[in-house]
Amino acid sequence: MPSSLKPVVQETLSPGGLPLELWLMVMKLLPNRSARSCLQVCRSWHDMALTVLFRTVKLHFLGPGLAFYDDCSTQQKVLSVPISERSWEILDYIATNSTFGKAIKYIVVYASVAPLAFEKLCLIKALRCMPHLLGFEWISENSPSIIQHIQQTLLVSCRNLRHLRYPLDTMPPPFDPFPQKLTSLNLTPAEMWENEDNAFWYIIDVFPSSLDTLTSLTLACVSMKDIPTQMFQMFARLRELALWEPYEIDALLLPLRHEKALESLSLRCADGGDNLRTFLRGATALLPRLTTFLLTSDEYIESDDLNAIRDFLIAHPGLMRLHLCIYCPSQLTPILYPALAKLQSLEALWLDTGPGETLDIRPLLAVLPRSLQVLVLYVHHDCFGELLRCLTEFSHLRSLCVPYELPLTPQVLAMELEHLTFVAAGKSVQYVERGFSDGKVELCRAPLLEVATWHPSDFDDPNMAWMAEDLKSWITSAEWKVLH
Repeated sequence: MPSSLKPVVQETLSPGGLPLELWLMVMKLLPNRSARSCLQVCRSWHDMALTVLFRTVKLHFLGPGLAFYDDCSTQQKVLSVPISERSWEILDYIATNSTFGKAIKYIVVYASVAPLAFEKLCLIKALRCMPHLLGFEWISENSPSIIQHIQQTLLVSCRNLRHLRYPLDTMPPPFDPFPQKLTSLNLTPAEMWENEDNAFWYIIDVFPSSLDTLTSLTLACVSMKDIPTQMFQMFARLRELALWEPYEIDALLLPLRHEKALESLSLRCADGGDNLRTFLRGATALLPRLTTFLLTSDEYIESDDLNAIRDFLIAHPGLMRLHLCIYCPSQLTPILYPALAKLQSLEALWLDTGPGETLDIRPLLAVLPRSLQVLVLYVHHDCFGELLRCLTEFSHLRSLCVPYELPLTPQVLAMELEHLTFVAAGKSVQYVERGFSDGKVELCRAPLLEVATWHPSDFDDPNMAWMAEDLKSWITSAEWKVLH
């Protein structure tokens, strides 16, 4: 981005900040190429606010009952008003400015409640002015009647729609089936549910035109034994599959046998046991194109599960992105090391072993491929300085997120992280108490710092409110390009 056009971060980042007209002026001034990659206008430090990212619009409607803090503080109630009002301004601007509406390609709506204004069709009026909309996401506690009207508007007014997300819950289907040929479908609700309906038959009835075009599918709380044979060919063409709390996961082997196109597989909140082990062992020869694998579990898993995971990883040496959140005793973690050593093409690794005993970090780092560009480690350790010294061997590393339990001093960061262009300082492991006494983390300016990311949980804790102010003053005085 040319320096003359670089946005300046000032107090206007507060919820009462820049008016809509100035946002649009900034967007018009920036070159398209720079605009698409460099600028993000945020409305607050808590990632709760309205965000406009050029042709993507994110709207936040926050009801008075939504708690951002455990103590339901007054600040939360004050923030919700201007955020929602600013979102209404965006919708009104879209509905009255056809040029702006035609330029929007993607819209995301976060709503803690279904405000009365939705009943006045404010969002529906805006959607009717977005003929070139490619993606729509509704993330909220849904209201069946509202969603049904939104569905109908999308299938009539947004003929180019390709990506769709809304919560599949106890809600009626749209009045008519979607005629669009979707490529991405996400029916995961904001909160998990126990749904007696069969999500697979819902897809067949509501999205018949998409069965031949879907390449990405996300579902939650479904049994793999319920997959009808009519959907086997659709599963055969999927390149991305994400499942939350999947039941009887071993039954997924049957539709995967038809074709072998899957490139990304995510199994979130998957329970260990015979079903998971059977699937992992049976899928070793069915996923030759797999480059991304995610597995998370909310419960401690056994050594047999770790052995199955290890064998699965060894059978897929072409993996480029790996995310493992598996709670296990630290003495069992080395079971995975032979598999990690085989992944020589690995570019991104997220490893979370849960709140276990302290792990010696050096053997783990010794087996990791030096091709790593992104490394996120949530492992309980006591040698942060040693970790940083070991990372000097990773010449391609550009993104780092590690738990800290000791103060980060400017001297340590300046000495050890000069080669990094992306620094993420995470809080200690979620379920482990912070170990240092003063509770203070010193912020400093790394010489090549381009992106600074702090773990969201740092701001969720009322006792950590000081960090928001320190970080804010630090960022406003430092050279930076993007702030998440």
